[in-house]
Amino acid sequence: MRLISLFACLFLPSVLSAELEPNPLEVRLISETKSIVAGKTLQLGLHLKHPPGAHSYWKHPGIVGIATKIEWELPPGFSAGESQWPVPHIVKMASYEAQGYEGETLILIPITIPEKLTAQAVTLTAKVSWMCCGRTCQPALDMPFSLTLPVAAVAEPEPATRDLFEKFRAMVPKRDRILKALVKREQEKIILTIMPPAAISTAAGIHFFTSDGQVDSNQKQQVEMLVDGTLRMTLMQSATGPKNSVTLPGVLVFTDRSLEIDPRY
Repeated sequence: MRLISLFACLFLPSVLSAELEPNPLEVRLISETKSIVAGKTLQLGLHLKHPPGAHSYWKHPGIVGIATKIEWELPPGFSAGESQWPVPHIVKMASYEAQGYEGETLILIPITIPEKLTAQAVTLTAKVSWMCCGRTCQPALDMPFSLTLPVAAVAEPEPATRDLFEKFRAMVPKRDRILKALVKREQEKIILTIMPPAAISTAAGIHFFTSDGQVDSNQKQQVEMLVDGTLRMTLMQSATGPKNSVTLPGVLVFTDRSLEIDPRY
């Protein structure tokens, strides 16, 4: 399995891209406000728009693919917070199931602004890498993006981007604080037992997306509903994932919600 995963990650994209095409993914760096205010947090977003039949990858792609990555080059005193990723979907690279996005999505990034600004405008710069796959796979590495915003006393909303931020902010998984979950290893399997946050009538549609690659994204996940309402998920360990993790970070998707979880073994 390790050799299969390595082959799929490194060699399959170049095989699929034998006939090179322009990169089909539309990427924009956008702001939720028209201006920057000293001492406040600015909300930026990386807007990805895929053509029909194409996809890119989540912060962890699974056993194949290349995760979308943002590397910031910010002015002194500015800092980028943790990116907020909308809930991913199951996507296909050839016959392999991975973790990613189709259609459009928006990765949200909070930028902390220093308490004092002397410039009238500030330029924020990033290098972005991604892989967009459809009929072919097209990688893009360290593509430069920049956004210049004026400095103002009040951060006025940007009408052109407001709906996008509201839509995709609602899709970011909530960080779990109260979910009762137990996780353990059984040979090549990971057993995740959960007491759902609310009563559910079916196990259909429930899926776990791995944040660190412990779970094999290409293997079927078995979900059972026990008589007491507890859910038991049997997940297959990835041959290339970390072996000595003390927690199982990931996103748990139900039919009506998604939760970011990190239960301890």
